[in-house]
Amino acid sequence: MELGWAGLFLALFILSRWNESPQPEPLWAEFPELPPTESGSRFAPNTFNRFAPRKPYPKRERAADRVRLRVASDTVTAQWLEARGWPDWKAQGFVRDRDRWGGVDSTLMARWDDRSDFDWDLHAPAPMELNSAPEDALYQHPLWRSAQVRALHRFRSKVRPLRNLKEVFALAPFDSAQKVEIPKYFYVKN
Repeated sequence: MELGWAGLFLALFILSRWNESPQPEPLWAEFPELPPTESGSRFAPNTFNRFAPRKPYPKRERAADRVRLRVASDTVTAQWLEARGWPDWKAQGFVRDRDRWGGVDSTLMARWDDRSDFDWDLHAPAPMELNSAPEDALYQHPLWRSAQVRALHRFRSKVRPLRNLKEVFALAPFDSAQKVEIPKYFYVKN
């Protein structure tokens, strides 16, 4: 209880000292007073004229004047794409898909280059002959499922070489997208 009274009296003592001391003059009181101008304003005339001509902006490079880089889709590396602003996951995915598909055509390019940063030299994958295609390449290719590759390999090794694509599609179930896309990447030599 005595400590509480001591704190109260200390606070009153500090308050009385603060009220007795003179307040310092504000900082802005030291600034010189500007005389009024003929327009009645205290500010200097023409400090800002919104109708005065301004400095021209530096000219921006137009898209038509810019020289776009030409990039060969079959030899570009992920490091080069990352250095040009592509995220690392995108550059590595592009190179991985190019290796899996055997090249890059316009449909695969539309998947990766949504900004159209470069002029691409597309090198579409050369079609692969199904009777001589290695089993590992078929497993790696995105169009083929493992059950389809096993059925194809079993037919080639135990029965005979394939004669046409109708035989291929009869070996295992293929969906409609595969039936459209596989002839672009694979063929059967008679």
